[in-house]
Amino acid sequence: MRRVLFIIGYWCTAFLLVDVLLLIAISSEGKDLEFSLHASIIHLLIVLTGMSFIRLITIQPGFLPKPSISVDFSGLTKDVHTKSSWIVCKACSIFTSPSAKHCSICNGCLVRSRGHWIITCVGPLNHKFLIQLLFWGTVFFIYSLFTAIQLPTKYNSVLCVGLSLSSLLFLAYRLYLEVLYIRRAEEGIHVTLLHIFGRGNKIFWLFPCSSSVSSKPNIADM
Repeated sequence: MRRVLFIIGYWCTAFLLVDVLLLIAISSEGKDLEFSLHASIIHLLIVLTGMSFIRLITIQPGFLPKPSISVDFSGLTKDVHTKSSWIVCKACSIFTSPSAKHCSICNGCLVRSRGHWIITCVGPLNHKFLIQLLFWGTVFFIYSLFTAIQLPTKYNSVLCVGLSLSSLLFLAYRLYLEVLYIRRAEEGIHVTLLHIFGRGNKIFWLFPCSSSVSSKPNIADM
């Protein structure tokens, strides 16, 4: 729990400090129109990033449903399984496939799992919001970095550059891993994108809004 609070606290502080330091540096230039423009863009990016994070942690990631009656699989012997064969998750008391993963923290099985991320698992129903969180966070720090570089060298602009750069490197690397996952998916890039973002208008792929991804994970999709 302390680790979770530390991570959330760090990123909230990073966004807040960059926001405040950058706006102070811009306001010292005495250009009201430029200040209003930068402030609007910065706060829009923060809202998009924050909404993506809220949707990520509040939406059920798509755990496979558990039976209402507990099933005893203790009598089964452990066999050698191929990729297409069914296996048993004794913790969830369900049949699943090797492509599904069990999270011991959330106590559930996920198809297309991207692992446990801070306080929630990332699965087919909230993977979209993880990518949006990383994307908008990356855009925010890129914008802050280039804006701060163009300002006169002062302690607040220098601190803003350092904080933006360090945060940007982490978010950009994590976003790069998600891009690699999509490119290497066996079912192809287009199909994988549809699984993640849904079949709605592609313009909404960028925004933390509801998509047409099924809210009921199908075990046959594994």
